[in-house]
Amino acid sequence: MQNILRFFIRYRMVLSLLLLQAMGLSLTYARSLAHENLFWANVLERQAQWRGWMHSWEAYLNLRQENDVLVAELAKIRSSQEPDTTRPKVESYEEFGFDMVPGRLMFISHNAASPWGLIDIGSDAGLTPPFAVLGTKGIIGIAYETSAHYSRVTPLSHPSMRISASVERTGHFGTLQWHSGTTRLAELVDVAYDAQLKPGDRIVTDARSELFPAGWLIGTIAEVTVDSTQFTQTALVRLAADLNRQQGIMAAFNVRKVERDSIAP
Repeated sequence: MQNILRFFIRYRMVLSLLLLQAMGLSLTYARSLAHENLFWANVLERQAQWRGWMHSWEAYLNLRQENDVLVAELAKIRSSQEPDTTRPKVESYEEFGFDMVPGRLMFISHNAASPWGLIDIGSDAGLTPPFAVLGTKGIIGIAYETSAHYSRVTPLSHPSMRISASVERTGHFGTLQWHSGTTRLAELVDVAYDAQLKPGDRIVTDARSELFPAGWLIGTIAEVTVDSTQFTQTALVRLAADLNRQQGIMAAFNVRKVERDSIAP
């Protein structure tokens, strides 16, 4: 206690000056609007700095929680984009003993000696080659190779293509094969000599085929020639399907082939 009194006595002049200065400043700030505004501006600035510092620490401490929320949202988005393996990817239906699976013809390339095409359905739709590829206006060809999501198609314009076909009006049958020079023409050969073929007759698939459902349109007769030495006729057929454009297709798989073969001689 004595030390404190000695301190005040010894520095009484300095302490008096400090006290008077503090009183003068307080009176000045209290009666001067400019100084008062400056004082409160400094106070608010310090408060803002303090709150910003505290908020940055709170944000840092909450990073873990926000990160967990973002991870959960990302997992939800990814799961919504992944295919649902519990449901069939492609709807199919049976008609005339064939499983019909809708798809799309992506392209057919005629630049090589062996034309080929691609459709956007494959083994994931339950398809097993070979199977028929049917266009919206006429048949496209036959698929002999598949992957999970695609199938390679041999079109009607392939030189080795042979398809059983018949004249819809008369029922006479023959073999359809590619006609060189264009992708829109084919030939129906070995038609009976007495078949009264006419230009405009519709050529369709027939029941002899194991790959194509009967009655599906192939094209129409453009002209007819007669081979009197072989007692047969040949019809030039204009194909109904345009093999040079993308289009909707149906993949047709014969589900009764095994039963049919079991009773064949």
